[in-house]
Parts: sequence; structure tokens; C-alpha cells
Amino acid sequence: MTTIDTPADVAARNVATVHRFLRLLEEKDIAGWIDLWAEGADHYYPYGTEMFPAHLVGKAAIHDHWKDLPAQFTSLSFPVHETWVDGDTVIARFDSHNEMAAGGTYANTYVCIYKFDAAGKIREYWEYFDPIIAGVDYGLAEIAYRPGVGATPPSSD
Repeated sequence: MTTIDTPADVAARNVATVHRFLRLLEEKDIAGWIDLWAEGADHYYPYGTEMFPAHLVGKAAIHDHWKDLPAQFTSLSFPVHETWVDGDTVIARFDSHNEMAAGGTYANTYVCIYKFDAAGKIREYWEYFDPIIAGVDYGLAEIAYRPGVGATPPSSD
């Protein structure tokens, strides 16, 4: 059994787990993906509005929520742009470039916070994304902007 002794070792292990988390989603391997989670893990969607549950508690609830994800997509891609580490916490910025099984694409930008236990399992996960993009692309919401609202070009005066 390998012992992780230094903070740098823990950081490297946790960053590798974040990359594995996303790779397993890309591979649609939910059984392998759920093994990354601690039994009593917390999963949060702070901007999920009514489309996603605000808080999932426990590995079983997380699995139940994610288990059907692979069937919704023909392909999944989550390129990671940056990660930051502070103790047992990794913050990752990545995108999604996903082809939906019903047609169309789902492309969003994410900033996610992963907190790990001493064994390297995910004990807390916060998923931040643009809920307008998610709602429209998943067919859960329609957005109509009021006339005259939004960016206007600068005046040439």
C-alpha cells in the first residue's frame, strides 16, 4: 500500500481524481465514476434553479441522479483549462462539449469545487455552470429577453 505523506502528494492525487472524474464521465462509466465518491458525500448545484436538485446527500442519491446520464448523450467531452489546490480542496475550470442523443449539443462552462477525505474520495462537490444554457439546451426552459435589454453598441458620437 502506498502512503501519501506530503501535501504535494495529496494535491497531485486529488487533481488526478478530478481528471479521472471527468474522463469517466466522458467514457460514460458511471459505475467507475461513483467509486470516486465517499459514502456520505454532499453534491450541490447552487445555480441549478428548479431544474436540478440543490443538494444531494450520500453516494446512493448521487448515483441515482447521475445513472441515466450516458443515455442522454452520444458523446461527452470535458476539457480542463485550470485547476487550483488548497489543502483538501481542488477547484477546476472546464468546459463541456457534448452531443445530445436527441439531437443538438450541450456546451457550457464550469467551475467546480471538489473536497476530498483523507482516503482521497470526494466528500463534497459544488457544480457551478450557466443555468440558462443548461435549461435551454436540455429543453427544460425557454428564455425570451425583453426588447431593448442587453448589450448595445457604443455610440459613435
